[in-house]
Amino acid sequence: MTGLRRLVDEMVAAGGKLGQTALKLAPAYLSDQEATDTVLAPYADDIGCDVETILATRRYTLTGNHRALQGTWI
Repeated sequence: MTGLRRLVDEMVAAGGKLGQTALKLAPAYLSDQEATDTVLAPYADDIGCDVETILATRRYTLTGNHRALQGTWI
């Protein structure tokens, strides 16, 4: 069970790093729609990720709440 927990922790850490990058590209004052329209959609496409996951990791970085990652691959 500890191996599974470690994997989950690593995935959450990766999501945090992805969210930090998304937040640098699209500051918190931008709505999800503005962030998507201006920079996050092309960023997601460039790295081969879906926009919903990028937005979720951005929310996670803003809040620190793991529930923000629900429904994503992270």
